[in-house]
Amino acid sequence: MNDKTDDSRKARDAAERVIAVCDVLAELTGIGQEAFVRDTRSQWAVEMGLIRIGEGINRIPAAVLEQYDGQPWRLIVGMRNFAAHQYDDLDPRRVWRTATQDVPALRGYLTDVVLPGLPGQDG
Repeated sequence: MNDKTDDSRKARDAAERVIAVCDVLAELTGIGQEAFVRDTRSQWAVEMGLIRIGEGINRIPAAVLEQYDGQPWRLIVGMRNFAAHQYDDLDPRRVWRTATQDVPALRGYLTDVVLPGLPGQDG
């Protein structure tokens, strides 16, 4: 039981951090797609956010992720690896699509499904 409680605590902490990054990415993409495609600083900032999201998902214990199959966890971590190691090959429009479509879906899933499903919401 202690391991399950510890897993839930780790999952909650990581999920909350990922949600915070999702919120920052929503702000960064508020400039619109064309401005984003022309702005290297915004692209790099969003790419770093994707890396942070992948790192956060990696911190959620596998036993917890297995209980929630509504997101492509391996692809999320894969995008982190791609952004971290093959950043020269990242297409700004692909980054845009990920940040404006996949990231909000992930945020919604974490807030609406994962967090309410984890025990110990009150601390």
